[in-house]
Amino acid sequence: MKAPSNMNKSYITFEASIHYYHHRSALENMHALLPCSRIIWILRNPLSRAFSEYLHQAVKSKEYPTFEFVVKKEVEALRVCSKKEFVFESGFDNPLFRCLERFKLKKYMLSTGFYAYFIHAWLEKFPVEQHLFLDYERFKADPEFVLRQITNFLHIPYSPILKPLWKYNKANTNDGKAAKLRKQNMVLKKELLNEVERYVGPHVEELYKTINEDFGWNLKST
Repeated sequence: MKAPSNMNKSYITFEASIHYYHHRSALENMHALLPCSRIIWILRNPLSRAFSEYLHQAVKSKEYPTFEFVVKKEVEALRVCSKKEFVFESGFDNPLFRCLERFKLKKYMLSTGFYAYFIHAWLEKFPVEQHLFLDYERFKADPEFVLRQITNFLHIPYSPILKPLWKYNKANTNDGKAAKLRKQNMVLKKELLNEVERYVGPHVEELYKTINEDFGWNLKST
């Protein structure tokens, strides 16, 4: 990335690596290479995150099922697998994910947002003071505030000059296909949303407990 022509000082580039957190190899490699890493988590409401991932996948295929179908299938699997006791401290090695694997779901869109399991695994390798947990919606609504949190966490000066230079990198929507899919798939039936809240809610509450912060996520809205 080339620095803007009107900027003669160093600048910072942030990369969104959205799938590292739920891969054991990423954790082990990072700890082996850079155990002093400072890790920034930008966490998103699991239902909103699931819908965003759905759009990214659905634009690639004309035959992709509806969001309601995908969520319903995962909720059915969660209904069975949630009968087992949640052991959040088990990290990657937990019976819930092993149970879900048996259902051969097209995508684990909701359960990928069960952050508490993954965070517990990362906390075993990296002390809590090396982690910063942020809410995606707060970042979206007030990027300047969140950027100040990040610069404080990284012990680097905050520069107001960044504000007019912010760039928003939007995903490829295949000539508006994602926007069309959003209109068609955004609303889920009340009964299904109740099920989402029932089976996802405990994982959100454990997240809040683990990071000692409540983001106030609404599990009945995408």
